[in-house]
Amino acid sequence: MLGLEEAPPAHARMAEKTCDPSGMTFATGGAGVLDGTSHEVPALAKQVNTFRKMVKDGTITENQLSRSVALVAFSGNDYASTGVIGLSSPNDINAYIGKVTKEIAANVDQLLKLGVTKVLVNNLQPIGCTPSHTRTNNYTTRDIFGNLGASIHNDNLKQVMTSKKNVYIIDVYTAFVNIVDHMAGKGSELSKQFKRKLSPCCKSLNSKGYCGQQDESSAEFLYTVCDKPNKFFYWDDMHPTHAGWEAIMKQLEKPLKVFVNQD
Repeated sequence: MLGLEEAPPAHARMAEKTCDPSGMTFATGGAGVLDGTSHEVPALAKQVNTFRKMVKDGTITENQLSRSVALVAFSGNDYASTGVIGLSSPNDINAYIGKVTKEIAANVDQLLKLGVTKVLVNNLQPIGCTPSHTRTNNYTTRDIFGNLGASIHNDNLKQVMTSKKNVYIIDVYTAFVNIVDHMAGKGSELSKQFKRKLSPCCKSLNSKGYCGQQDESSAEFLYTVCDKPNKFFYWDDMHPTHAGWEAIMKQLEKPLKVFVNQD
């Protein structure tokens, strides 16, 4: 979409005081929005602070900022690590989700103040449809509490972003639902291509295991992989396959291009 062959490089892998012409990725696997939920990797504010330092010392130039687009990508690590969705009282859930969305909004404000011209923020996918939530029902039914939690997050996010200019919420929730919320062979053509929508291609042999797990000697694989990943929407317990993401992006590409290209 942006004319790049691949995503901008990771900041952690770049030489100090350098910024690739295509931009920079500050995201870290397993990171969350709030401190304490990020498994010892930098949370969102620390990532933005690293960006701020590069702007202040001139590593990222005004020219780069004048045509910049930032993506604040959130996939629910704060909720997964605390088990907050579906396990706490409604008041606790609402308060915690409000804390997460306000922190996202505060960091979006920081990016805009630093000179980023456009900011993209995705809402939360229907996490009750992910295999980690559908496994207990043999991958046949969705977890309504997980999806309710995602909806509360998305409503809160919309409220805190409404007044912000040059910010666009990427509606991944609807894009996911358009595919996974239909029986096999039903829904749009994008949805029909997936024979397995709630089960993963890569399955652990152990209910508490994970895709890619090996035994202690690394001699035996403790997982199985399907023959046709392009027929599965999900690759593992949480992440879509390449085919899954392509189906998502086909729905999102047009409105994203309109936002990115507008003056």
